[in-house]
Amino acid sequence: MRIQSFEFGDISSIPKCYHNYLRSLMSLLYEYFKIHKLWIPVIRDFYQSIHSEVIMDPCAGSGHVNFLLEKEFRDEKEIKFILSDFMTNRAPMFSKKINEHRNPRLKYVEKSVDVLNMKEDELKIPKMFINSFHHFNKEQVSKILSSHARTGTDVLVLEYCRKTFLNFVSIFLGPIIGMLLFPFIVKKEDFLLSFLFVFIIPIIPIMLLWDGIVSSLRTYGASDIREILTSAGIKNFTVDSYQKRSILYPSGVTAITIKFQEN
Repeated sequence: MRIQSFEFGDISSIPKCYHNYLRSLMSLLYEYFKIHKLWIPVIRDFYQSIHSEVIMDPCAGSGHVNFLLEKEFRDEKEIKFILSDFMTNRAPMFSKKINEHRNPRLKYVEKSVDVLNMKEDELKIPKMFINSFHHFNKEQVSKILSSHARTGTDVLVLEYCRKTFLNFVSIFLGPIIGMLLFPFIVKKEDFLLSFLFVFIIPIIPIMLLWDGIVSSLRTYGASDIREILTSAGIKNFTVDSYQKRSILYPSGVTAITIKFQEN
Protein backbone atom coordinates (compact mmCIF):
# COMPACT_ATOMS: atom_id res chain seq x y z
CA MET A 1 0.00 0.00 0.00
CA ARG A 2 1.28 3.44 -0.95
CA ILE A 3 0.79 6.40 1.40
CA GLN A 4 0.93 10.03 0.23
CA SER A 5 2.32 12.55 2.71
CA PHE A 6 4.72 15.49 2.84
CA GLU A 7 8.50 15.60 3.15
CA PHE A 8 10.40 18.46 4.74
CA GLY A 9 12.82 18.31 1.82
CA ASP A 10 9.98 19.30 -0.52
CA ILE A 11 9.11 22.48 1.39
CA SER A 12 10.98 25.53 0.09
CA SER A 13 10.21 27.55 3.26
CA ILE A 14 12.21 25.09 5.41
CA PRO A 15 15.55 26.75 6.37
CA LYS A 16 18.22 26.41 3.73
CA CYS A 17 20.61 24.68 6.16
CA TYR A 18 18.33 21.62 6.20
CA HIS A 19 18.18 21.37 2.41
CA ASN A 20 21.98 21.74 2.24
CA TYR A 21 22.45 19.12 4.96
CA LEU A 22 20.08 16.64 3.30
CA ARG A 23 21.63 17.13 -0.13
CA SER A 24 25.22 16.78 1.12
CA LEU A 25 24.39 13.72 3.22
CA MET A 26 22.74 11.94 0.28
CA SER A 27 25.70 12.77 -1.96
CA LEU A 28 28.13 11.22 0.52
CA LEU A 29 25.95 8.15 1.00
CA TYR A 30 25.98 7.50 -2.74
CA GLU A 31 29.75 7.80 -2.89
CA TYR A 32 30.54 5.84 0.29
CA PHE A 33 27.98 3.07 -0.16
CA LYS A 34 28.14 2.96 -3.99
CA ILE A 35 24.33 3.00 -4.20
CA HIS A 36 24.32 4.38 -7.76
CA LYS A 37 26.34 1.41 -9.04
CA LEU A 38 23.46 -0.95 -8.26
CA TRP A 39 21.44 0.69 -11.05
CA ILE A 40 24.10 0.29 -13.74
CA PRO A 41 22.76 -3.00 -15.26
CA VAL A 42 19.17 -1.76 -15.56
CA ILE A 43 20.24 1.63 -16.97
CA ARG A 44 22.40 -0.15 -19.54
CA ASP A 45 19.51 -2.43 -20.53
CA PHE A 46 17.16 0.54 -20.74
CA TYR A 47 19.56 2.48 -22.94
CA GLN A 48 20.10 -0.45 -25.27
CA SER A 49 16.34 -0.86 -25.72
CA ILE A 50 15.48 2.75 -26.61
CA HIS A 51 15.83 4.44 -30.00
CA SER A 52 17.76 7.41 -28.65
CA GLU A 53 21.31 8.32 -27.69
CA VAL A 54 19.97 10.57 -24.94
CA ILE A 55 18.29 9.88 -21.59
CA MET A 56 16.72 12.76 -19.68
CA ASP A 57 16.43 13.09 -15.90
CA PRO A 58 13.64 15.68 -15.46
CA CYS A 59 14.05 15.94 -11.66
CA ALA A 60 17.85 16.07 -11.43
CA GLY A 61 18.18 18.35 -8.39
CA SER A 62 21.88 18.94 -7.75
CA GLY A 63 22.81 16.49 -10.52
CA HIS A 64 25.35 14.75 -8.29
CA VAL A 65 23.98 11.24 -8.84
CA ASN A 66 23.93 11.80 -12.60
CA PHE A 67 27.54 12.93 -12.43
CA LEU A 68 28.47 9.68 -10.64
CA LEU A 69 26.51 7.59 -13.13
CA GLU A 70 28.15 9.27 -16.12
CA LYS A 71 31.55 8.18 -14.78
CA GLU A 72 30.37 4.57 -14.84
CA PHE A 73 29.43 4.82 -18.51
CA ARG A 74 32.53 6.56 -19.84
CA ASP A 75 33.57 3.48 -21.83
CA GLU A 76 30.18 3.59 -23.59
CA LYS A 77 30.68 6.76 -25.59
CA GLU A 78 27.25 6.91 -27.21
CA ILE A 79 25.14 7.44 -24.12
CA LYS A 80 24.32 11.02 -23.15
CA PHE A 81 22.43 12.41 -20.17
CA ILE A 82 20.31 15.55 -20.18
CA LEU A 83 19.44 16.97 -16.77
CA SER A 84 16.61 19.33 -15.95
CA ASP A 85 14.55 20.36 -12.95
CA PHE A 86 11.47 22.40 -12.09
CA MET A 87 13.47 24.43 -9.52
CA THR A 88 16.44 25.36 -11.74
CA ASN A 89 15.55 29.05 -11.88
CA ARG A 90 15.58 29.19 -8.06
CA ALA A 91 18.83 27.23 -7.71
CA PRO A 92 20.89 27.91 -10.86
CA MET A 93 24.15 26.94 -9.14
CA PHE A 94 23.51 23.23 -9.73
CA SER A 95 23.11 23.46 -13.49
CA LYS A 96 26.08 25.82 -13.74
CA LYS A 97 28.29 23.49 -11.70
CA ILE A 98 27.48 20.50 -13.94
CA ASN A 99 27.90 22.49 -17.16
CA GLU A 100 31.22 23.96 -16.01
CA HIS A 101 32.77 20.52 -16.58
CA ARG A 102 31.96 20.92 -20.29
CA ASN A 103 31.29 17.21 -20.54
CA PRO A 104 29.67 16.56 -23.94
CA ARG A 105 27.79 13.60 -22.48
CA LEU A 106 26.31 15.43 -19.50
CA LYS A 107 24.29 18.61 -19.95
CA TYR A 108 22.03 20.44 -17.50
CA VAL A 109 19.27 22.61 -19.01
CA GLU A 110 19.75 26.07 -17.49
CA LYS A 111 16.07 26.91 -17.20
CA SER A 112 13.21 25.40 -15.23
CA VAL A 113 11.48 22.49 -16.95
CA ASP A 114 8.13 21.22 -15.66
CA VAL A 115 7.80 17.48 -16.31
CA LEU A 116 4.02 17.84 -15.96
CA ASN A 117 3.88 20.31 -18.86
CA MET A 118 6.66 19.35 -21.25
CA LYS A 119 6.94 20.42 -24.85
CA GLU A 120 6.53 17.80 -27.57
CA ASP A 121 10.25 17.54 -28.29
CA GLU A 122 10.98 17.10 -24.57
CA LEU A 123 8.33 14.38 -24.26
CA LYS A 124 10.02 12.35 -26.99
CA ILE A 125 13.22 11.95 -24.96
CA PRO A 126 13.30 8.74 -22.82
CA LYS A 127 13.11 9.62 -19.12
CA MET A 128 15.02 8.40 -16.07
CA PHE A 129 13.66 9.48 -12.68
CA ILE A 130 16.26 9.08 -9.91
CA ASN A 131 14.71 9.05 -6.42
CA SER A 132 12.08 11.54 -7.50
CA PHE A 133 9.09 9.66 -8.89
CA HIS A 134 7.64 9.03 -5.42
CA HIS A 135 7.22 12.78 -4.94
CA PHE A 136 4.39 12.84 -7.48
CA ASN A 137 0.85 11.92 -6.48
CA LYS A 138 -1.20 9.43 -8.51
CA GLU A 139 -2.89 12.10 -10.63
CA GLN A 140 0.48 13.60 -11.55
CA VAL A 141 1.96 10.18 -12.31
CA SER A 142 -1.02 9.44 -14.53
CA LYS A 143 -0.44 12.69 -16.42
CA ILE A 144 3.29 12.04 -16.84
CA LEU A 145 2.80 8.49 -18.08
CA SER A 146 -0.15 9.38 -20.32
CA SER A 147 1.94 12.06 -22.04
CA HIS A 148 4.79 9.66 -22.65
CA ALA A 149 2.46 6.87 -23.73
CA ARG A 150 1.07 9.17 -26.41
CA THR A 151 4.55 9.72 -27.87
CA GLY A 152 5.66 6.11 -27.27
CA THR A 153 8.49 7.29 -25.00
CA ASP A 154 9.83 4.84 -22.40
CA VAL A 155 10.32 5.72 -18.73
CA LEU A 156 12.74 4.33 -16.13
CA VAL A 157 11.96 4.87 -12.44
CA LEU A 158 14.88 4.40 -10.02
CA GLU A 159 14.44 4.46 -6.24
CA TYR A 160 16.90 3.85 -3.41
CA CYS A 161 14.12 3.29 -0.86
CA ARG A 162 11.23 0.86 -0.65
CA LYS A 163 8.80 -0.66 1.83
CA THR A 164 10.91 -3.45 3.35
CA PHE A 165 12.25 -4.20 6.84
CA LEU A 166 15.90 -3.73 5.82
CA ASN A 167 15.04 -0.43 4.17
CA PHE A 168 13.46 0.95 7.33
CA VAL A 169 16.52 -0.19 9.32
CA SER A 170 18.75 1.78 6.94
CA ILE A 171 16.46 4.79 7.30
CA PHE A 172 16.84 4.76 11.09
CA LEU A 173 20.63 4.54 10.65
CA GLY A 174 20.65 7.48 8.22
CA PRO A 175 20.43 10.29 10.82
CA ILE A 176 23.11 8.57 12.92
CA ILE A 177 25.43 8.34 9.92
CA GLY A 178 24.68 12.01 9.26
CA MET A 179 25.85 12.90 12.76
CA LEU A 180 29.05 10.89 12.33
CA LEU A 181 29.77 12.53 8.98
CA PHE A 182 28.80 16.01 10.21
CA PRO A 183 32.21 17.65 9.53
CA PHE A 184 32.12 16.41 5.92
CA ILE A 185 28.51 17.43 5.32
CA VAL A 186 28.03 20.93 6.66
CA LYS A 187 29.07 24.07 4.84
CA LYS A 188 30.91 26.78 6.78
CA GLU A 189 28.02 29.23 6.56
CA ASP A 190 25.64 26.60 8.00
CA PHE A 191 27.94 25.24 10.71
CA LEU A 192 26.57 26.95 13.85
CA LEU A 193 22.90 26.58 12.95
CA SER A 194 23.35 22.99 11.82
CA PHE A 195 25.34 22.07 14.93
CA LEU A 196 22.58 23.51 17.10
CA PHE A 197 19.81 21.58 15.36
CA VAL A 198 21.76 18.33 14.98
CA PHE A 199 23.42 17.89 18.38
CA ILE A 200 21.88 20.33 20.87
CA ILE A 201 18.27 20.26 19.70
CA PRO A 202 18.18 17.26 17.31
CA ILE A 203 15.50 18.59 15.00
CA ILE A 204 17.40 17.85 11.77
CA PRO A 205 17.89 14.12 12.58
CA ILE A 206 14.16 13.83 13.33
CA MET A 207 13.30 15.58 10.05
CA LEU A 208 15.67 13.25 8.18
CA LEU A 209 14.03 10.24 9.79
CA TRP A 210 10.57 11.50 8.85
CA ASP A 211 11.60 12.20 5.25
CA GLY A 212 13.16 8.75 4.91
CA ILE A 213 10.09 6.95 6.24
CA VAL A 214 7.70 9.00 4.11
CA SER A 215 9.85 8.51 0.99
CA SER A 216 9.61 4.77 1.44
CA LEU A 217 5.86 4.82 2.02
CA ARG A 218 5.36 7.00 -1.06
CA THR A 219 7.24 4.76 -3.49
CA TYR A 220 5.35 3.15 -6.36
CA GLY A 221 5.58 -0.56 -7.02
CA ALA A 222 5.14 -2.20 -10.40
CA SER A 223 1.53 -3.10 -9.49
CA ASP A 224 0.82 0.56 -8.63
CA ILE A 225 2.14 1.67 -12.02
CA ARG A 226 0.09 -0.93 -13.88
CA GLU A 227 -3.04 0.15 -12.01
CA ILE A 228 -2.45 3.82 -12.87
CA LEU A 229 -1.83 3.02 -16.54
CA THR A 230 -4.94 0.86 -16.77
CA SER A 231 -7.09 3.48 -15.01
CA ALA A 232 -5.85 6.07 -17.52
CA GLY A 233 -7.01 3.89 -20.37
CA ILE A 234 -3.48 3.28 -21.62
CA LYS A 235 -2.88 0.08 -23.57
CA ASN A 236 0.13 -1.57 -25.20
CA PHE A 237 2.51 -1.10 -22.29
CA THR A 238 4.88 -3.34 -20.33
CA VAL A 239 6.06 -2.77 -16.78
CA ASP A 240 9.13 -4.63 -15.48
CA SER A 241 10.66 -4.40 -12.02
CA TYR A 242 14.27 -4.82 -10.89
CA GLN A 243 15.91 -5.13 -7.47
CA LYS A 244 19.56 -5.15 -6.50
CA ARG A 245 21.37 -5.35 -3.16
CA SER A 246 24.99 -5.16 -2.09
CA ILE A 247 27.03 -5.77 1.06
CA LEU A 248 27.44 -2.01 1.47
CA TYR A 249 23.74 -1.34 0.88
CA PRO A 250 21.84 -4.49 1.91
CA SER A 251 18.40 -2.86 1.79
CA GLY A 252 18.92 -2.50 -1.95
CA VAL A 253 17.50 -0.38 -4.75
CA THR A 254 14.61 -0.84 -7.14
CA ALA A 255 13.88 0.07 -10.73
CA ILE A 256 10.71 0.01 -12.80
CA THR A 257 10.94 0.07 -16.59
CA ILE A 258 7.82 1.30 -18.38
CA LYS A 259 7.70 0.73 -22.13
CA PHE A 260 5.08 2.08 -24.54
CA GLN A 261 4.14 1.67 -28.14
CA GLU A 262 3.40 4.99 -29.81
CA ASN A 263 -0.34 5.62 -30.26
